[in-house]
Amino acid sequence: MIDWALLKYRNNIENAQLNEKQIIIDDIVKQLDKKRNISIHKMKKAMLKDDVSMYRLQETTLDYVLFTIREATGKLV
Repeated sequence: MIDWALLKYRNNIENAQLNEKQIIIDDIVKQLDKKRNISIHKMKKAMLKDDVSMYRLQETTLDYVLFTIREATGKLV
């Protein structure tokens, strides 16, 4: 009977340790998932800023080309 009780006690301790490890692992996964979502959000914001910069550059280039064409043809507006 004592051996059986000790075996059950050891099994309960091992299960508790496994549960604690699983809880720690789950917590780490949750934290990493949050950081991943933050990174994705920041990356999307950066991409939008890059797009805006690209469109501004295109606008500036087009303005310059139109100015040059108008200047060359003598049709300044």
